[in-house]
Amino acid sequence: MKTYVICSALIVNKNKFLIAKRSSKKTFAPNEWEFISGFIDKEKETVEQIMLEELKEELSISGKIIKSGKPFVSKDKYGRWIVLPFLIKTDAKNLRINDKDHTEFKWVNKKQFSQYKNLNWFLKGFKETGIL
Repeated sequence: MKTYVICSALIVNKNKFLIAKRSSKKTFAPNEWEFISGFIDKEKETVEQIMLEELKEELSISGKIIKSGKPFVSKDKYGRWIVLPFLIKTDAKNLRINDKDHTEFKWVNKKQFSQYKNLNWFLKGFKETGIL
């Protein structure tokens, strides 16, 4: 089993949370909804810097890290995922999708999370670590 290490953000703006639909060209979980995430694969950068860079690369926005949580682990058909979670606040209004990563995004409230079943393992981890 392969192991991947990623950072993932619960991005909040006025009590709504950002989710994005992955591109069909993605290796992992194509066409599935996700929270903005990035691989920890860069030298000489902190995970916090990598997470904030992902916001810029994938959505052309900035944000402020409000909280970080303990890493959590999940397994799926691709392997084992070690996730470093963050809660990020943004006031951004004009998101611009990087189409190599995503095809669309939505701002949803907590009740709407249940409509996106593939988010469950992220949500479980966010709750267990105190991010959500």
